[in-house]
Amino acid sequence: MGNFAYMSGTGNDFIVSTHTGPSSEIQIISLVADSDYEVDGVIFVEPIDNTTIKMHYFNSDGSSAELCINGVRCAAKYAFDNDLISSTEFSVLAPVGDLSVIIKENLVTVDSPIPTFTEKSLIINGYNCIKAEVGNPHLIVKIDNVDSFNLKQFSNEVKQSGLFPDGINIEIYELLNNSFIKSRVYERGVGETDACGSGALCLFNYLYTKNKTTNPSTVHFPGGDLDIEYKDSKLLLTGTVTYL
Repeated sequence: MGNFAYMSGTGNDFIVSTHTGPSSEIQIISLVADSDYEVDGVIFVEPIDNTTIKMHYFNSDGSSAELCINGVRCAAKYAFDNDLISSTEFSVLAPVGDLSVIIKENLVTVDSPIPTFTEKSLIINGYNCIKAEVGNPHLIVKIDNVDSFNLKQFSNEVKQSGLFPDGINIEIYELLNNSFIKSRVYERGVGETDACGSGALCLFNYLYTKNKTTNPSTVHFPGGDLDIEYKDSKLLLTGTVTYL
């Protein structure tokens, strides 16, 4: 792997490099083990043409994922900074489809897929949980105190429930006001991470649809803030991308 970088998309940290061919699970795990930082995943960026790149994404345990929005933002910034693409507006090919991105210095905006969610809640260990999908599955859980909640223990309880044999990403949240959502996330194949773009989309879409938050709103994670809004029928997510 050459020309690699350590990048952070609002607290989600990745190893990012130019795509040179297929990678095995063992190779991904080795890259993560040898990393100078604790990373959430590995991204390979493949230039397709003057307006398109393809993102090859792997979780830190070597498994693949359907969608990683913060990974898309890091892949886009990497491609632009390394002259793999010349425009600040282009498409990123992800497993869920083509996603349009806009780069403005260290801010990257993604025209994101619109999530869906189930109306009927699931009860797990006494908590009302909403299942949402945005190419990958999420469990949305409202709790009283995000900071003190034992997320790892709850994630084990979710796993032991047997409801999600393929695993699921878990977002706990509390509403600080009608436009500011505080959250922590436990990602399948990774563990607790400092942010989750797809989880933020699911949170905002669910709460906005239920008239519990305004448009736009901010989702605050330990790693930073993601700004989300519906604009001209598009769901836009914006956040910072930095180099570690």
